[in-house]
Amino acid sequence: MKLMIVESPAKSKKIAGYLGAGWRVEACLGHICDLPEAELGVEVTADFRPTYVVLPGKSNLVKKLLKAVQEAQAVYVATDPDREGEAIAWHILKLANMPNDKPVYRVMFHAITQEAVLEAVAHPRALDVHLVEAQQTRRIVDRLVGYLASPLAAKALDGKFSAGRVQSVCLRLVVEREREIEGFTSESYWTLALKLAADAEEFTAKLYQIKGADSTFKMREPLDKLVALLSHAQLWVGNTGRTVKARHPLPPFTTASLQQAASKGLGLSPEKTMALAQTLYEQGLITYMRTDGVSVAPEAQTAARDTITREHGADYMPPEAPTYTVKTANAQEAHEAIRPTDITHLPQDAKGDGAALYGLIWKRFLASQMAPALYTLTGAVIYAGKVPGQPFPMEFRVQGRSLLFDGFLKVYQEPADEGEESEIDRILPMLTENQTLKLVVPQVEEHQTRAPTRYTEAGLVQALEQRGIGRPSTYASMVKTVKDKGYVKLSQKRLVPTEDGLRLCDFLMTHFAGVLAYDYTAQLEEQLDQIAAGDTTRLEVLRGFWKDFQPQVIQATEYALAQLKGRAAPKPLMLHPAQE
Repeated sequence: MKLMIVESPAKSKKIAGYLGAGWRVEACLGHICDLPEAELGVEVTADFRPTYVVLPGKSNLVKKLLKAVQEAQAVYVATDPDREGEAIAWHILKLANMPNDKPVYRVMFHAITQEAVLEAVAHPRALDVHLVEAQQTRRIVDRLVGYLASPLAAKALDGKFSAGRVQSVCLRLVVEREREIEGFTSESYWTLALKLAADAEEFTAKLYQIKGADSTFKMREPLDKLVALLSHAQLWVGNTGRTVKARHPLPPFTTASLQQAASKGLGLSPEKTMALAQTLYEQGLITYMRTDGVSVAPEAQTAARDTITREHGADYMPPEAPTYTVKTANAQEAHEAIRPTDITHLPQDAKGDGAALYGLIWKRFLASQMAPALYTLTGAVIYAGKVPGQPFPMEFRVQGRSLLFDGFLKVYQEPADEGEESEIDRILPMLTENQTLKLVVPQVEEHQTRAPTRYTEAGLVQALEQRGIGRPSTYASMVKTVKDKGYVKLSQKRLVPTEDGLRLCDFLMTHFAGVLAYDYTAQLEEQLDQIAAGDTTRLEVLRGFWKDFQPQVIQATEYALAQLKGRAAPKPLMLHPAQE
């Protein structure tokens, strides 16, 4: 009997069916070991040696797994294809104390299909110790930050507070945006546009520049003088232009872009999106959903191209299959993008809570393999002057756009942010150079500069990704944590820091600014990548971290004790009037 260990029981039955007779498939339900809850669990003075214990409530499961390992002729560990999965595999094998003569294999598949599973079994590998070391480094740093900073925050702020390496950076983003909004002072400015007529057709041209300078004004009076001047002026068409521009599709989803699109298009929180995606993955409908890669397997591209040709015609298929590159910081690109495992499983065939999300993934993937949309862009410069051909030193411009070929837009259009206008095609009348125009009405408009908006959950995930903070597996949990702990709340679908969140952020930024620095958080992710690649060691990274972190702990401890001492000072004795 061969044993395969996976993480989720939902996929164990499906995988067992693929493997057939002679196999046993067991689920470990994620991590089975971790640092102890009741103590630090890291011996800082002994090269940061961690102590791992079996997680509460998993003792019986571990006994069952170890018994299965002992009975098996060979063991295949098929935990998730990421650092966490590698660490889970390492913990299982370490507890099992495997004899040297028993074959042990690490297998990885990015989709739960028969083809993917059998391919993985046919090409196993050894456990990647570098990946395990990277995961342990991250876990130790997170433990040191959380277990050393949290009690100090609680003492200093006189309440129940907790800090975390990435959750606190997530909180910082929300707090800083809120204070940016609070400190914003709106200012007025004015713009000028002209509603013009070319024969019987009307259009609007905006003042682009005047005397080569900006066309916006902080006061209205200069524009009123211009309007008076233009009421007696001649207007005509200067240069015109017409071009065709291609709009290319977006790449298939990564974890972050899926969370953003699901929030905008389906109203799902990052946490709910990942829960539904997990179910779709375990059902064998999509590839692995924790990824920052945008590559696509050649066979999936071939299947998509066949579908495009069959359903939409040859015009919608580009000559070559598109390729995409990641533009975000610190992307690992270890896995494919998120896509359907079988493009012939259509969105309308999906059932259950995840059907809408599957439809979003399916459409985005198919669109990513389609031809670009084509637009006709037209534009013209409009001049004014006392005499045609002798313009005033000002320039008006007008642009129009019309869809020439819908391309990938036939399948998928990126959801817009709440309050964001959808793209509108603007069709201009046919304009020719030196054509005389009639002024219908000048339009002087007052505008107000706007404060930045609060983050939506999707916007916060995007900010985290752009700054290289966290990894695909952590975005949803970061946002969930700051909400669950009451440091951030949702108001009209926007994230607002609470009073506790503001106080905690101020304390941490005062005493642990180094850990909360955006560049430090991104640099640590780079260091973890270097450990995973074997280019540096866990001990080297931890020593560097501790060298900077320990002085912050000492200083914060002194402050917290002073605060505690101040609150503990005896109050003056107040006697009851009857006792005086």
